[in-house]
Amino acid sequence: MPAKITNLINRLGRTIHCLQFAQGLNPAQWEALRYLARANRYSRTPSALAEYLQTTKGTASQTLKSLESKGYVRRVAVPHDRRAVRIDVTDSGTNILRRDPLKCLEASAGALGDDLEAARRALGRLAAAIERNNEGKAFGLCEECTHFCKNAAATVEGGPNKCGLTSEPLSTVEATKICVNHRA
Repeated sequence: MPAKITNLINRLGRTIHCLQFAQGLNPAQWEALRYLARANRYSRTPSALAEYLQTTKGTASQTLKSLESKGYVRRVAVPHDRRAVRIDVTDSGTNILRRDPLKCLEASAGALGDDLEAARRALGRLAAAIERNNEGKAFGLCEECTHFCKNAAATVEGGPNKCGLTSEPLSTVEATKICVNHRA
């Protein structure tokens, strides 16, 4: 049975890879753009992107340069650390994401109906196990992290939540984003 699952996942991966040569982007550029659109402010850095894509910093840098030249992302200086940069998705980047070639996969997955949640859980466990076995970092949603403090900064501008690791307020929207510092 594991061999059959391995073959199915491999086939899906190949199909998904081929779909992503679209709109003048390649699969790595699409995945970087998707990640940056879903990542919180701590996670939109070149090094976090490299970690997420499981590639070298040099390869991630080239991907970012290409996305920058197309006008889909821009580098922004981090106010409290002059050496650091944050990568933001531009309006053009947001617009092209509306034509993401993986939308067809979302539609197909939606057809699973009642089986969709069970598939999500099983695939999530499988992905986490593979990442652990390969010493990869388990990125996750901010609001699902042990550092996340709900309603901890309700009176602070930028709240109503707080990151327990950085002690910074988090908006409701940021709480739904991917975090590089995620701990399950």
